[in-house]
Amino acid sequence: MKESSLAQSLAIESQIRLPGSAGRLLKQIRDIESVAPIFRDAGLVKAVERPATIDLTVSGVATQSCIKPALGGFIYASAAVRTDMLIDANRISTRGNDSVAELDDIDFEAQRKRLDLVEMRQAYALVERCLIHGGGSQLIVLDTPLFITREMIPLKRNVKHWQEYEQTRSAIASFWENYREQLFPWNPEGPVLVSILSQRFSAIVSIARQDLKTEEGRKHLLLTDGFDQTQANRLVDLEERLSGVGDFRFIKGILSAFTRTMAFRMTENRARLEPSESADYGVVGFHFRGGRSSEIQMAQIAGEESDWNRESLDDVAWKLMVLDMQGKRKSTPLPQLLGQQQLKMLEQFAAYYRQGLSQAMKENEVEETWLSGLFEEEQ
Repeated sequence: MKESSLAQSLAIESQIRLPGSAGRLLKQIRDIESVAPIFRDAGLVKAVERPATIDLTVSGVATQSCIKPALGGFIYASAAVRTDMLIDANRISTRGNDSVAELDDIDFEAQRKRLDLVEMRQAYALVERCLIHGGGSQLIVLDTPLFITREMIPLKRNVKHWQEYEQTRSAIASFWENYREQLFPWNPEGPVLVSILSQRFSAIVSIARQDLKTEEGRKHLLLTDGFDQTQANRLVDLEERLSGVGDFRFIKGILSAFTRTMAFRMTENRARLEPSESADYGVVGFHFRGGRSSEIQMAQIAGEESDWNRESLDDVAWKLMVLDMQGKRKSTPLPQLLGQQQLKMLEQFAAYYRQGLSQAMKENEVEETWLSGLFEEEQ
């Protein structure tokens, strides 16, 4: 049997596979191009106009956390930074910033999920401080979800993790109870609280595959966002026409620069969000794309169908689009990008904390301090 090098094997395989791969990709592009106009005509994809002169006050919250091994266990550092920004006649300036941080030891179990909860709690703390001090922002952008999803809820046997969940759940519930009436849409003059996520690319495609002629098929859509039933009837054979086209490739094909999808409910046929009493006011999402090179992202906002219409949703969308910046190949709103620059020091501080912890234990400072306090109480 004749032997061949890896380079030869790859060269042969590429020659065999190339024509077929190119043909399949071209067919998928043609399929997307044939369906995209129907999505637009039915209102499932919408162009978003933006003003030539931009006047906007915005706050962006960026979060980050890290874990370091220390003394046979682990320590973590978690922080959130809020950057307040002013855009006045297209001139950009910062108005101030605020931050919270937390360093402590952490169990081995489900570390990343526990820190996700910590980041959510810290993000809400900064939003609360912004509202208390009357920051005057028209838009407040988070990089964490608005509510806790089912997959983020831990098992009760993980005691520390469960305590963190309960603490975060309580903080979110308290925020919505105390400040909901200050936010848009409940307060027409209030700021919009929006979460930017990169997930659920299949949402609008899955909705379009439903029987949109029926009320059951349309229950996910916000009909107040503008929906043309007549044009939607042309999507009857969508499943067959999109066979072999992945959802992510499809949505990248139908969303061009400065467009968004129709808004959809995120609470229908979905595992319950927590805190349930806060999520019961409704959760709405839509995907959007800023510039041509921007990534597709999902905006998550609170409210129900009666609270939002196309004009108010477009108003949120264009503000997010003009703030969209490219950082490390990831689309990020400008205030959050500035916050991420500050968060770069987190890893270094975690290392300093680990070093200080080790040194304190070597010098017995921790034990001596604890004992001195105990003796003082006995006197």
